[in-house]
Amino acid sequence: MDTSTLQKLIEANLSTFLTVTLPGILRAVFGSLAVLIVGIYALRIVTRVAIAGARRSHVKQAQIDLLAAGVTGAGWILIMAGILQALNLNELAIAVGGSISLVALGIATAASGNLGDIIAGVFLASDPDFGSGFVIKTGDISGTIERIDLRKTRIRAEDGKLHVVPNKAIESTVWIVQQRPVVPPPQPRASRPRLNIGLGGHRPGEEPSKSS
Repeated sequence: MDTSTLQKLIEANLSTFLTVTLPGILRAVFGSLAVLIVGIYALRIVTRVAIAGARRSHVKQAQIDLLAAGVTGAGWILIMAGILQALNLNELAIAVGGSISLVALGIATAASGNLGDIIAGVFLASDPDFGSGFVIKTGDISGTIERIDLRKTRIRAEDGKLHVVPNKAIESTVWIVQQRPVVPPPQPRASRPRLNIGLGGHRPGEEPSKSS
C-alpha cells in the first residue's frame, strides 16, 4: 500500500469519525449529563416533598428516614436507567429499570397485610361519627379516641390504658358512639366603637361654628 492510498484511507476514516461518530458521541454524553442534572434536581424536590408530607402526618423519624432512603434509591435507579438510555445502551437501561418493578413487587407483597388497614383508616378518617375526641365502644374496648394514623387507632380507656387497634378491625365491625367531642361555642365579635361625624366636621349635638 503506497503512501497516497494510506493517506486517503486515513482521511476517509477521520472524516467519517468527525461527521458521523463524534456528533453521536457528543449527543449521548450531553444527553446523559442533562438526564443526570435534571434527575438530581427532581429527586431532591420529590424527597423534600415526601419528607415534609410525612412530618406533617406526624410520622416517626425512623419511618421518615426509611421513606427518604427508599425514594432516593428508586430515584437513582431511574436516573441510571435514563443515563444508559441516553448512551444508547437500551438493553442495560431496561434491565436497570426493571429492577424497580422487582423492588416494588417485594414491597407490595410485604405490605399486602397492611393495605386493608390503610384503606380502612381513610374511611374512618372521613366518617362523621369517628374521630379524635369521640368516646366509642368497639368490641370489648371502650374509651376516647386519641389519634388515628394510617394503620392504627389509639383509644384511651377509662382505666388509663392505651389500646392500639388496627383500623380494619374497627371499620369491619360495629362501633357505638357514646359521646361526641365538645365543640366550643363561637366567640362573639367585639363591637367596635362608632364615631359619628356630622357634616362640616362637627359632632352630633354641637352647633356648627359660623364664620364671620
